[in-house]
Amino acid sequence: MAYIKERGENTYLVRITIGTDGHGKPVQKSRTFHPSKSNLPKTKLKKELDAFVEAFESEFQNTMISYNEAGFPPSEVLVAEVLPSSQQMISSALQVMPYIPQKQYVPTFAEFCVEYKRVKQKMLSPTSWELYEKALDKYYIPMFGNMLLNEIRPTHVQRAIDFFASPAGRTDGKGPLLAPPTIRRYLTILQSVMTLAYKQEYIDTNPADTRRLEIPKIVAPEVEAFSDEEIKDILSALQEEPLNIRALVATALFTGARRGEIVGLKWDDVDFEKKQIYIRRTIIKLKDTPAFEKLPKTISSIRGIAIPELLCEILSDYKKMQDDKIALLGEKWFSGNYVFTEYDGHVMNPQTPTKQFDHFLKRHGIRHLKFHGLRHSSATLLLSHGTDIKTVSKRLGHTSIDTTNIYVHALEKTDKAAAECFDLFAKS
Repeated sequence: MAYIKERGENTYLVRITIGTDGHGKPVQKSRTFHPSKSNLPKTKLKKELDAFVEAFESEFQNTMISYNEAGFPPSEVLVAEVLPSSQQMISSALQVMPYIPQKQYVPTFAEFCVEYKRVKQKMLSPTSWELYEKALDKYYIPMFGNMLLNEIRPTHVQRAIDFFASPAGRTDGKGPLLAPPTIRRYLTILQSVMTLAYKQEYIDTNPADTRRLEIPKIVAPEVEAFSDEEIKDILSALQEEPLNIRALVATALFTGARRGEIVGLKWDDVDFEKKQIYIRRTIIKLKDTPAFEKLPKTISSIRGIAIPELLCEILSDYKKMQDDKIALLGEKWFSGNYVFTEYDGHVMNPQTPTKQFDHFLKRHGIRHLKFHGLRHSSATLLLSHGTDIKTVSKRLGHTSIDTTNIYVHALEKTDKAAAECFDLFAKS
């Protein structure tokens, strides 16, 4: 018995029943039939269909297998006829039907970045994600947005690197050129995008592979720290400052803590009896979002720092002043228990210490360094006066002593320069 159904223009589905299985269910085979010509008269079409069905039924007539009472074909039939014929059919199919890969749709760089952002944002910290999003939206999408992923070549990536290394690449107006580490971070972001594209088989090779590019070399940064005399000037000038400025600058200088760590200090972190400050969190401020807490940079950054008696006295006086202010403001004060706060008790913006320190240096005519220079100064001061490098590394929260060594090298360089002064004096 045959079942015939028209499937489209000049195409018919022919299904024949060639018997029943051991459970009484019909065993059916299907095949597509194409008439010799389109728009055949019905009589000729019926004649061709009848011939096709007859040949189809005849072809599969010999494949009928008698089933036993249990509903299974006899073993000798299965082994001798069914399996060999199946193997032969598979073997033939593999020979005559080679794998032909389908052409895949390749998105543009801008289109792919939508998917990349969805995947990557879940994997990064808020600060890292802010940098990634900035690099993509501000630089890479304008550069490569309309290009298909497989059209991007190492030459295009090299042009992007050259742009970052040029004056035009410094768009924030904070300096003449982007630092090599910053350029490498931007390149890492592009590498990450193209790596995902490679994994999803949109591209065959990563055009941002560093082996195919010329990248600015990273030179060890110069450590900018105040001299011993400048530190004495700072400490002297602090006597003329309000308690909040005195406490902020002294804490940075005497602990060497990072700016975000200092802003994140709470009074529970200050142990006046043991003369210890504990670093347990840092404060982050992203664009268009309020400042928020997060864990410090690394496990090593969670630490206790011994503090001198002078800092204990300054912080104690500052706390009394703050308590008086809390009593005055009452419910208007936000009780976050932060040491350094905005006017109403809310956590201080990490940018605020930088601004306050800049104004402080200008007021007293002291050489300008960034707020982070206090951290450098704390390290070099300790090392130059005999504190072992392991202790200094622990106070700074460094993961490795290798990081702390930059301060040792800076001191060696300064000492060498001092020796050269004696040479010049002797020769004059």
